[in-house]
Amino acid sequence: MGYALSIRLAMVISSLFLLSLPVKAQVEEGLASYYHHRFHGRSSASGYIHDNDDFVAAHRTLPFGTFVRVTNLKNMRSVIVSIMDRGPRRKSRIIDVSAAAAKELDFVRAGITRVRLEVVPSPEDLRILDLMHPKILYLPVKEAEKEFSIIVKK
Repeated sequence: MGYALSIRLAMVISSLFLLSLPVKAQVEEGLASYYHHRFHGRSSASGYIHDNDDFVAAHRTLPFGTFVRVTNLKNMRSVIVSIMDRGPRRKSRIIDVSAAAAKELDFVRAGITRVRLEVVPSPEDLRILDLMHPKILYLPVKEAEKEFSIIVKK
């Protein structure tokens, strides 16, 4: 009975996970800019108080709290940011990142750069995946022999 219940639970959790994923993997390419320092301490559209040291961003359509991998296409550096605001105001740009993210992506001096955006799973999605497929601990054979006093046939 316990085995059947655990199978049903795994099926429910996996279906919830699949429903939470976007219909298609969202990938965008375009121009990115970064928040000016004057926005530090101000409230964003989501109610979040902006901090230049946080890895956050503004996007026009993605839901608040969505995690996005931003890759600078000039040097292939990437960071993961959380969408916390609406923007950017300029139609030619697809995302505004915080000053910390811009520094990590190495485009502070240029002000704008060409980037690729990829939606990534949130920590909650990763926790559900970990429940469904727990990590199997790996112990090298020599250590297993010592730890568990077993003899491995060769």
